[in-house]
Amino acid sequence: MLNVLVVIGTRPEAIKLAPTILEFQKDPNKVNVEVCVTAQHRALLDDVLMNFAITPDYDLNLMSDNQTLDEIFSKCLSGISNILRQKSYDWVLVQGDTSTALSAALSGFYNHVKVAHIEAGLRTYDKLEPYPEEINRQLISKIADLHFAPTMSAKSNLTSEQISPQSIIITGNTVIDSLKLAADSKQSNLVKKILSNTQPDKKIIMLTAHRRENFGKPLKMICKAIQHLAQKYEKEIHFIYPVHPNPNVQSIVGKLLKNTENVSLLDPLNYFDFIQVLKHAYLIITDSGGIQEEAPTLQIPVFILRNRTERSEGITKGIGLILGTNKNTIIEEVSKVIDFRSEHDQYIQSSNPYGDGLASHRIVSNIIGLPFNEFVEN
Repeated sequence: MLNVLVVIGTRPEAIKLAPTILEFQKDPNKVNVEVCVTAQHRALLDDVLMNFAITPDYDLNLMSDNQTLDEIFSKCLSGISNILRQKSYDWVLVQGDTSTALSAALSGFYNHVKVAHIEAGLRTYDKLEPYPEEINRQLISKIADLHFAPTMSAKSNLTSEQISPQSIIITGNTVIDSLKLAADSKQSNLVKKILSNTQPDKKIIMLTAHRRENFGKPLKMICKAIQHLAQKYEKEIHFIYPVHPNPNVQSIVGKLLKNTENVSLLDPLNYFDFIQVLKHAYLIITDSGGIQEEAPTLQIPVFILRNRTERSEGITKGIGLILGTNKNTIIEEVSKVIDFRSEHDQYIQSSNPYGDGLASHRIVSNIIGLPFNEFVEN
């Protein structure tokens, strides 16, 4: 029997790793899967685990106020290494590009446990955007023994860095697996209340903005653009903005958008509720990576509040648009899709280049030695 340790630190990691954990649990005779949470993001992480009915085997509970990146990393490295020394693990699974993921990969390497990297090969090749994720994921790729790349483009990035093609599997992104589970869930009373507060003749625009590189002036410009658009389209549009709890986000958003009539500022939603609200959106404006991947499945245009994206497939296929954080650019491009339905509909396509909902099946099949077909983009 294989022993596998799955390490989770943040809400996005939990969302993307949950379907893989559930897939492992289908075959307890072949694999013993254990879950370690570092709680790099405490409350946001717990909600996701509850949604998917996953109980951690280890909880390092490392979150504290105003931690620096090196403090998070050093505590994760020590805590995960202590777990790996307790028994003989065959694999440690990490996802994406967080401090938790890098520390878990390095712990695996130090303790002679093979490392499998889910969502491998995403790149901007700009070490400061996203920060610190770009360097984190490049370092993980140097450590990992097995690379689960979501797309052909991601695989190409890895092979160009001299990663052996034999160690790279194209799976699609596991977030699509999670999205399909959430989209089919029952609508909660909270979701019904949120939607009932929006007039039925108004289009919903979902907004999320929380990235570290957007703290300060960029986030102020984003909020001022939304403020302008909300006033300009007071009768046509309602913005819904689940606000990240980070004080760097809360202080700016609260000051600039709190009293804007057709902007609903919400506490963070659990993942299932978020997707249930997202399904009703006319447009998504976000600096999130995962939402860029989810939007095509829901057939909703996604505008990206970043200067570049590691998820280039959506831009190439014309299902997303990079806005950056310039106030005038945001106002101009969003106005187009509000004023002209044809501008909106050009971003909608029937296929999703990021996945088909079977990524977790491919990952688990590969690790336990069952046959499967790699993901092929449409």
